Amino acid sequence: MKRPFASLLLVAVVLLCSSHFLLANNPGKDFLITLDGAKLTGSIRGIDVSSGHSEISFENDFGDIYTVHPATIFGFVCEAQGETMLYESKCLKGEWLFLRVEKKGEVLSLYTSFERQLQFTQADEPPIVVEEKNPQVWLQFKGEQPFKLHRLTYRRVLRKRMASYPDLANRIGKRGFRYDNIAMITDLYNKFHHTD
Repeated sequence: MKRPFASLLLVAVVLLCSSHFLLANNPGKDFLITLDGAKLTGSIRGIDVSSGHSEISFENDFGDIYTVHPATIFGFVCEAQGETMLYESKCLKGEWLFLRVEKKGEVLSLYTSFERQLQFTQADEPPIVVEEKNPQVWLQFKGEQPFKLHRLTYRRVLRKRMASYPDLANRIGKRGFRYDNIAMITDLYNKFHHTD
């Protein structure tokens, strides 16, 4: 009986350590985080993220190129056009996707996903975004699956989900607490929880 608990605890520790790698302030080269928490350096040569399909093209330090599916890694970090992008693999209703980490909180995290592709015109040039639409916003409460947050229903959803903090829940939808302020709302929710 103690073995399954110990295994679950070990997996939780590995995932926690992996998330710290993903959130490093200055990660340097592109890298993958494996399911067991190892860091594999190299270059992200292409990112394909679209409805029902996600994969990256990864070139390791030996020059080998692999197509990587999100189910096979914990996440990855890459730099494109001077911006560091952090992604985690998530299974959402049976489909594996890479979600971009926007805010990683103790109890609430914010992610976005884009239908986009980064392509390289030449080996030594930075990637070019060839397809991009408005981001889809995802929230994940600790211990739950991420869920998509829609502009038309966010007020009702967040007021219900944040009801344990009425000061915050009652402000949802008002000036400064609208859909475009989701990152700030996520920070406040984590601060309210932390002070409990």
